[in-house]
Amino acid sequence: MIVRLITTNLALTLISSALAGGAGAPPAKPTFREVPCGAALPADRCGYVKMPLDHAQPRGKQIELFVAVSRANVSGTTLKAVPDPLFYLEGGPGGSSSDSVPALGAAFKNRDLVGIDQRGVGRSLPALNCPQINALSSRDDLKSSQATALYLSATITCGQKLRADRVALENFNTTQAALDIDWVRRALGYDQINVYGASYGTRLAQELLRRAPGHLRAVILDSVIAPTIDRPAQTPLAVQTAFKRVLKACALDADCNAKYPNLEATYRATLKQLDAKPLMIKMKDGGELDSFALQGLILGSMYFPQGLSEIPSLIVAARDGDTEIIKASFAVKLSEGLSDSLAWGAFYSNECSGEVAYSTPAKLRTGLNAAPEFAKALGLVAGVSSQDIFTVCQKWKLTAPAALENEAVTSNVPILLLAGEFDPVTPPEWLPAASAKFTRSYSVVISGAAHGSGLTTACGYGIVTQFLQNPKQAPDTACAGLNKIIFR
Repeated sequence: MIVRLITTNLALTLISSALAGGAGAPPAKPTFREVPCGAALPADRCGYVKMPLDHAQPRGKQIELFVAVSRANVSGTTLKAVPDPLFYLEGGPGGSSSDSVPALGAAFKNRDLVGIDQRGVGRSLPALNCPQINALSSRDDLKSSQATALYLSATITCGQKLRADRVALENFNTTQAALDIDWVRRALGYDQINVYGASYGTRLAQELLRRAPGHLRAVILDSVIAPTIDRPAQTPLAVQTAFKRVLKACALDADCNAKYPNLEATYRATLKQLDAKPLMIKMKDGGELDSFALQGLILGSMYFPQGLSEIPSLIVAARDGDTEIIKASFAVKLSEGLSDSLAWGAFYSNECSGEVAYSTPAKLRTGLNAAPEFAKALGLVAGVSSQDIFTVCQKWKLTAPAALENEAVTSNVPILLLAGEFDPVTPPEWLPAASAKFTRSYSVVISGAAHGSGLTTACGYGIVTQFLQNPKQAPDTACAGLNKIIFR
């Protein structure tokens, strides 16, 4: 069930739409406009909540957020239904929360499960999609030397098109999205709510704690991004450290070490081999597998336990030219699922103002120089730790930092913070910075786990359910140190 849960989270479906709404006074009380969920989304309730594009101007232009609800259903269980729902905030930014509702509803049966497609994302109106980027992701012939320039050009073009369509990108940020959540709460008629933020969703949840904490019963931050962390500059070290942990774990595992002896030496030799003669792999979002592409594949593998277990076999497959093993890998399936599904416009509008504007190219260069292992792989496309991200944000006219978003959040709401031992992008080392000003929090590191450990490990899931049952009591975390990677 847990594996299917995360698979559903990654199966993101985006629907492109024109800007909805217009000027005029919003209703005194937010309302929920119900629509059929449809066969593709087996939820109990679906609909739209209209709200201001800019919450500082409540009578200005309006947008609509799509919301899906799975009602509490305890039939056939010993559970007792409770009135406080669980709001799930997806990562990305740019991932659809509504698509995760059916699986999450099955995992948390005793309370309503609410998924909001963040402004600009999924079925919300408008959806900030970038078909120019998706078109590149579907190609199977790209070389690394071509990819960077092509992706940069496509990304710049998308921003120009969104601006030409009169989309106010500066209003598609984490601060506005946090205020949206409370607007939806009111529209659905809930009083106290619980919030589960995953990855970027932890940034959104922390802004909710900052901006509208009054109705929060409990908050789960799974794979935590601390607002005070310079994420563009600190991510290279996080990735490099996680990979070294994987190599060490294989060396210390008798079975892995016997099957893949001297794995690090094999990895180094394979990088040189691929630079001299890259592999050509015909697959979606593929083409040339050189050293940088292999590192990108390894980075994708480090996100989830299924991928972690495959890393040694991927390295050996790349060395031996076994493209079938590579094409069948979890990392490849993951990248294929994500490439067409992320709302790239929402990704950049949130990251530019919330993360990149608080960093500088010089700070990123320092971070890359200090942790050079994956430097070129991180720069293949304009991700958060690519030098090109600063060009994108400038071209999209999103260089002003969102107010307060880089400051620590102070809160006395009960908060559970989770990290996976091998997480390459939200490492355990970031937990203290995130919880520095939380007065009622519990921080847990799940051994053998990676990204999203609360939904991808039985231990993490058990801790989450305990915490939701009684947020005022420290959960039993005895299992947290017992997990390990089961290498394939």
